[in-house]
Amino acid sequence: MPRPRLAPVLLLVTLFAAAAVGGTGAFLLARYRAAAVRAAAEKQALLVDARAHLVNDELSRLVAEMTRLSRLADVDLADNNPEPEKRVLRIAVRDTVLFSAAIAILDGQGGLVWAEPHGARPAGGAALVGEAQGRGHAVVWLADHEIDVAAPVAGHGAIVGVVSGRLRDLFGGALQAAARAPGGVVLESPGGPLIAAAGGAAPPALQGDGRGQRWVEDPSHHTWLVTEARLTSAPLVLRLVQPEAVVTAGISGPFRNLLAVVAGAVLLAVAGGGFLAFALGRLERADEELRRSRELAAVGRTSAAIAHEVKNSLNGLSVALDLLAAGRAPPDAARQVHAQARAEIGRLRGVAEDLTLFAAPPRLELRPLDLRGLSRNAAEASADLSAEVGATVELRLPAAPVPVRGDEGKLLSAALNLVRNGLEAMGPGAFGEPLGAPPPARERRLVVGARADRGEAVLEVGDTGAGLAPEVRARLFEPFVSTKRTGTGLGLAIARRVAEAHGGRVEAADRPGGGTLFRIVLPLGGDDPAREDAPPGAGT
Repeated sequence: MPRPRLAPVLLLVTLFAAAAVGGTGAFLLARYRAAAVRAAAEKQALLVDARAHLVNDELSRLVAEMTRLSRLADVDLADNNPEPEKRVLRIAVRDTVLFSAAIAILDGQGGLVWAEPHGARPAGGAALVGEAQGRGHAVVWLADHEIDVAAPVAGHGAIVGVVSGRLRDLFGGALQAAARAPGGVVLESPGGPLIAAAGGAAPPALQGDGRGQRWVEDPSHHTWLVTEARLTSAPLVLRLVQPEAVVTAGISGPFRNLLAVVAGAVLLAVAGGGFLAFALGRLERADEELRRSRELAAVGRTSAAIAHEVKNSLNGLSVALDLLAAGRAPPDAARQVHAQARAEIGRLRGVAEDLTLFAAPPRLELRPLDLRGLSRNAAEASADLSAEVGATVELRLPAAPVPVRGDEGKLLSAALNLVRNGLEAMGPGAFGEPLGAPPPARERRLVVGARADRGEAVLEVGDTGAGLAPEVRARLFEPFVSTKRTGTGLGLAIARRVAEAHGGRVEAADRPGGGTLFRIVLPLGGDDPAREDAPPGAGT
């Protein structure tokens, strides 16, 4: 059966791995981008909150300052002499840094009595004085691009701190940098006048809703981040509006770098896998060509062996036929020649049966068997060969049965192959002596046994031959591999195929004291070891 090709499998695994890496990378990149956008938005929220707290604190201090100044004993407009108030307020302006605010004194009708610096004039006028006098404490008045803080004084007037929204330091450098065009930052009263603005012209539709921060899509389908914070000292909202591109500008570089890393990893995986698949394909093709070359060489050797066997048998048959045709041989000699001819025909039939058995998967006729009987029959069937090589066959069988379920004929053939292989390993030329030379004096003993071992039935054949060479051991059960001068080299391969068809295996090991030990290992008991493609009842 042809071996599966690994190169296409490796390529598919590589593509799957690349897809997995790419999918995981895309997921992680999406998570990274979402987290980076959230972090950038939170940074802007912190920036707006910090500036709103600063503006709120400064405005609270201005209210406190105006309240303190209005309560000074010298501040009294009822005497129609504002000079003492002017001297006090000049000192106050020189000592305060609140917003760089201007300070003005208004009379009861909202008229300007005095201002520092000169020319400053509150936008509220009489209404501002009236509200401060009516409430009896400092009030905050919001006008277009201006914040007025008025505190009532005696004489129905008011001291007013004026903060101009046109001063660019109201937002600070960091917030103004974040509000670069086309976004913007504003300080305004909800539904009221605009106090200050910086940056570009953000779309008017991007108004806050009091939720602190949100993403808004304008009518042109552009996305904006709106971040706002409310002041507690006055009904004011500080709002920062930025386009999505500005918010995400800081993460574009790292994101592109990570994207390049993920893309490089995917390409590297595909390229590496493709190269490995290509190299493996080349190796598989080379291995396939080598395997075919070996098979052709083995077929050639086997063909030569078969031709040799057939030629020898045909020579013997030819001589026998000539003798019988001459009719001059005595009856005893004629019978001997006839027996030799039948033996040669039997040899040819054995070669044909070996080839047939190896060419097709064995079909089994299963029935309960005792492995002891198989061992005994294999030893008895090899009596002529054991006498020919001068070897002693010893049976080692237990008293209890060794039950298996199998095909008696196939298993006996496999056992005979092992027994004959062991006897031939001790025969002429087996110990390296030249063919025809006297065999070396040494023990020639073949042990055939059967036993049950940990749920398995084992048939063992051990010889005292020269053992297995390392170069032969690796290919011992391959077809057409043989170290003998005769034979097809199919005996051990057939034994392995029969054992595997029964759900077992064949093993070879060095025998203690020298020689080789072969084992046929089968499932013990009545389990059905037949394969699905070998139905019971099918004959050979």
